[in-house]
Amino acid sequence: MKKFLTIIGNRPQLIKLDNKFKQVVVYTGQHHDKCLKDVFFRGLKIPKPQYDLNEIKLGRMIDRLIPIIKKEKPHYIIVYGDTRSTLAGTMAALSENIPLIHIEAGCRSFNERMPEERIRKIVDEIALIHFTPSIECKKRLEENLKNTNVYNVGATQIDSMFTTFPTKRFKDAYKYCVATIHRESNTEKEPLKAILRAFGASESKIRLYIHPRTQKVINRYKIIIPKNVKLLKPIPYKKMINEIAFADKIITDSGGLQVEAFFLRRHCITLREETEWTETVDQGWNRLVGTNEKKIVSALKETFKRGTGDMYVYGQGDAKDKIRMILENL
Repeated sequence: MKKFLTIIGNRPQLIKLDNKFKQVVVYTGQHHDKCLKDVFFRGLKIPKPQYDLNEIKLGRMIDRLIPIIKKEKPHYIIVYGDTRSTLAGTMAALSENIPLIHIEAGCRSFNERMPEERIRKIVDEIALIHFTPSIECKKRLEENLKNTNVYNVGATQIDSMFTTFPTKRFKDAYKYCVATIHRESNTEKEPLKAILRAFGASESKIRLYIHPRTQKVINRYKIIIPKNVKLLKPIPYKKMINEIAFADKIITDSGGLQVEAFFLRRHCITLREETEWTETVDQGWNRLVGTNEKKIVSALKETFKRGTGDMYVYGQGDAKDKIRMILENL
């Protein structure tokens, strides 16, 4: 039987982890804050990883991973998405000559300035086996990499969403917006101030689930929070999906929330100029506004037309089963 070592480090990767698959799990500690880590381990009933590195620096992650790989001697290393932890796992696998498996492969925003975009391309070049979240991602890899080990399985976060149903309708359903802001480019002083000014000008009732990085910037620069914006701590995954399901709109710079909003058929306003989840924009469920105040206000005040297209473009909730079946037969 083949042995697999899986490297994860943040909230989205916790959600995508397959608890039914036999693997050695290493948690890097990229999301080390308890509100981003423990709440999801508990909420998703994820067993504690065999290794918790408690590291946030890329170089240190790699240095800590290599001895674990030498000790565990896995046949394959699995990484998810496009994070610092993903890159650390990829570099460690390359260093120890262990074949790499990339889950959520083939995604592209086509913005080379984004660290995440560069990481995606590096990982896809190195990986031996690719699992893509959509047909478009699969085609992209097959055209550019000429790699035959590309499987379209869907987005694993859709699987996790099915565990949250049925959702419970709130009394104020569709009268509030859910917001998250966490990317480094959006949590610098001026972009964050612009976003919050736009929130205030919209007069929409906004529940902003605050990332520790965002909170630090707000505190450091004494940024004013508009009266219509309520700052909230991160909540367990199932509660967050319930919040999204009955929101008027989602405002975010998170890739995961874009997919979740899309599947729940809620309109999303993305605080970026591009997205790797291009199908959400093509089908009319996602609007890219960056940090432009006028665009944000306009999008919040506008009554969007219902999007179109296939809600199952990222799969039907069986991505983990498909991946498990393929890996168990390697």
